[in-house]
Amino acid sequence: MSTTPSSDSLTSLTRPAAPVVAAPMAGGPSTWQLAAAVSAAGGLGFLAGGMRAVEQLVQDVASARKATAQPVGVNLFVPETANTAIPAERSAPGSPARRRRAAEVAAYRSSLLAEAARLGMDPAELPAADTLDPDATDGWDAKLDAAESGRWPLVTFTFGLPAPEVFDRLHASGSVLGVTVTTAAEATRALDHGADLLSVQGPESGGHRSVHDPAADPGTTALADLLAEVRAAVGPSVPLFAAGGIMHADAVRAVLSAGAAAAQCGTAFLRAEEAGTSTLQRTALEQAAAGTHFAHPDGSARTALTRAYSGRWARGLENRFMREHSDAPAAYPEVNSLTKALRAAATAAGDAESVSLWAGVGAARARPAPAEQILTGLLGDSPQ
Repeated sequence: MSTTPSSDSLTSLTRPAAPVVAAPMAGGPSTWQLAAAVSAAGGLGFLAGGMRAVEQLVQDVASARKATAQPVGVNLFVPETANTAIPAERSAPGSPARRRRAAEVAAYRSSLLAEAARLGMDPAELPAADTLDPDATDGWDAKLDAAESGRWPLVTFTFGLPAPEVFDRLHASGSVLGVTVTTAAEATRALDHGADLLSVQGPESGGHRSVHDPAADPGTTALADLLAEVRAAVGPSVPLFAAGGIMHADAVRAVLSAGAAAAQCGTAFLRAEEAGTSTLQRTALEQAAAGTHFAHPDGSARTALTRAYSGRWARGLENRFMREHSDAPAAYPEVNSLTKALRAAATAAGDAESVSLWAGVGAARARPAPAEQILTGLLGDSPQ
């Protein structure tokens, strides 16, 4: 049975003085410098542990702790082997579902050979389909060991729901634990497993949708309505972080008024000076803000959902690759591994039409500034 954190610990970690959470953004944007800057300014910074070697993640935690005395959270991807939301028969080696999945991945690899040629790559640089492991764990066990031994104060999970034993283990080491949810049903199940807080992710969010069952289509219920549904399902005392298209102070005030403990913002921090966002993505965001590219005629950013890059639904600036590869299978991490070299080559070539550019619906409002200034703007103390 999970041990409930003390009320003081829960409050200090889930209700920051400046009620804004810098969302964990895996793949580069969420540096320890960004997390530390947001926490030092009174918000809550996060380190993205997904697709991060455990040794580097441990060093990031140590660097953030040296930079600020304020707590910084760590977010971990839940691998399919640890995700209780996936039916056992669908993940069994050699099952019909696994054979279909392998065939779909092989077919998708074949469809990407023209992309490799376009980028001047040797086709051999794309991994062979039979070498891609659906049960790869992203260092899950080692990261849990690090969280336990390092007594990380706040750990959250995305991409699924771990077993109650995982919550028991990290609660015993003193961690406050959270889960990203996209439906009220996911929320109640997360609490049943031992979650202390919930990050409620609306469809407006940039990056990956944390639908617990990766084969399910992501919901379309707008954040405001989803937040109300989750609150009704879990009761008044569970801390909720509200995520999805929050780019300005009015939106922050709206979710706080609706009962959220904090607004969780990712896209708003993509152009922060401390973020590890690539030069190519910064340029694309600048173009979206100027309305010259990746923008609708009304000036809003043109984003869409895709599985083309990773095999899990994610929202990004809509480009050619997304449009031409709408048939990508629901197969993370295989698709993510398959496109890794393509994404690297496209980034090196400055080809924004071929690389993933994760961002939410409010991407056109992202502005370059120090993280503290962006946080201040989200609180309404200066214009965004």
